[in-house]
Amino acid sequence: MKLRKRPVFMIGVAAELIGVHPQTLRMYEQKGLILPRKSIKNTRLYCQEDVELGLRIQELTQEFGMNLAGVRRVLDMERRLARLEAENARLRDELERQREEHDRMVAEVHRSYKRELVPVPRGELVRAARVVRGKRKDY
Repeated sequence: MKLRKRPVFMIGVAAELIGVHPQTLRMYEQKGLILPRKSIKNTRLYCQEDVELGLRIQELTQEFGMNLAGVRRVLDMERRLARLEAENARLRDELERQREEHDRMVAEVHRSYKRELVPVPRGELVRAARVVRGKRKDY
């Protein structure tokens, strides 16, 4: 488990790190904004990511005057944006890989037909002829 996700802070320590009362963290949990893990004895345990999320919630409520419903929407949009950016990066990598594969295949085709072309001296060219309604037409 990553250190940032390891639940190590009890509610009092987490509240102090965020700068709120422990009851505020309980309210954030009730609203589904922060979901702490529970110990065997049912004690709330917070990880570093939870503390950072709590700080972000404080920033949105204190500095921008948002209510918790607005905070929820902003956090959901930020998570969605992060997922879409990751997907976009993955798709760009895949596109680049396919472009390189395409270029490699085109170069291979070009190499193959260069071997099949035979230079013909200009005077030896033969004109193609087509017969239309019984009459011969030269090109």
